[in-house]
Amino acid sequence: MIFSILELRKEKSRDAARSRRGKENFEFYELAKMLPLPAAITSQLDKASIIRLTISYLKLRDFSGHGDPPWSRDGPPPNKTVKGRRIV
Repeated sequence: MIFSILELRKEKSRDAARSRRGKENFEFYELAKMLPLPAAITSQLDKASIIRLTISYLKLRDFSGHGDPPWSRDGPPPNKTVKGRRIV
């Protein structure tokens, strides 16, 4: 009897894990479809590649929406001198 209870718990746990993986895979597939790439490419991507390309795409979109990166928005750095010499 104890053996069958343990087996039922293991089976329930395996089913829950399988369900989670299925949901995750679906979301990864949906995310890949949203990337600005041909379907022939996105259908061949692994999960790490989908995340990496999504991050790159979001960074590029943010950059193109705001123009120059924040470190160059303030203009050129001020002129500095070191021991009487000007640094350009």
